[in-house]
Amino acid sequence: MRPIARMVAVVGMVVALVGGGGTAAYAQTTGGTGVQGEGEVACGYDYSACVTKWYDYVLVKNYIVSKIYYRGGGYHFYWWN
Repeated sequence: MRPIARMVAVVGMVVALVGGGGTAAYAQTTGGTGVQGEGEVACGYDYSACVTKWYDYVLVKNYIVSKIYYRGGGYHFYWWN
């Protein structure tokens, strides 16, 4: 994904979260290579810690992430590279 497209996706997610929507962002395939990596992060029961980890994946690691959701006894989110 191009840096500008990634930045637009991140800005869109931040605006959605600040506005209370919190929608998921989906990875775009580039150059026929497809998604290079993906995974799920299990954060446990602490929502604040999960939000901190979510921002780490978005801002530091430059991944595309889904909204944070609660499932199976804890908070989770998906990431794409």
